Amino acid sequence: MWYYTLNNQQVGPVEEAEIRKLVSSGVITPATMLWTNGMANWAPIGQTPLATLVAGSAVMPPPVAYAAPVIPDDPKVAEMKTLFMWFWISLIAILIGIGVVSALVLFFIILYKAWKLMQHEGVRGDPDKMVSHCFIPGWNFYWVFPAIRGLAKELNAAMDKENIAAERINLDMVTWMIICLFGSSITFGISLIPFIVFWVIYTARVKNAYNAITVARK
Repeated sequence: MWYYTLNNQQVGPVEEAEIRKLVSSGVITPATMLWTNGMANWAPIGQTPLATLVAGSAVMPPPVAYAAPVIPDDPKVAEMKTLFMWFWISLIAILIGIGVVSALVLFFIILYKAWKLMQHEGVRGDPDKMVSHCFIPGWNFYWVFPAIRGLAKELNAAMDKENIAAERINLDMVTWMIICLFGSSITFGISLIPFIVFWVIYTARVKNAYNAITVARK
């Protein structure tokens, strides 16, 4: 998507095909400033990847400096970033004796939204099932593996299938995270420290994968 200037006003975003039409009609001239994702600053069209559209024309120096337009996040991406931010704040609060409940609530909200994104034919369960079964006494010792480790597998598979350039979630790390959680009861809480470290890393990876897949599917 491209932005261009017209009468010292920023216009856009528009497709490249629209830029071509505007060049043909004379609305966009060699002096017109353009910007797209990946460019550090605005530049005349002749100094952009669309330079061939005005080939042979003199490129005038830019008359005005413009700031790159602010492109808002996808609403789902922005929501996930906010949830993770408060999850992180809650974890910090745990260090001073509070925040455990809010961190857990936020974690399972993130888990729910990620499972909702991963729904497809043959998936293990819907978001309600994947989250709610984690709270069934006894059964949850088993269910956290398909709910938490299984989510990592689903996200990795989706990124592989859709060729999305984002960091995959290390499944061994997820396994050790769960082991450390269960082991805390027999290690007098010692394994809670590596669990929290793995928990933060896992949640950050889920957030990043969720956002990457959401943006790629737009």
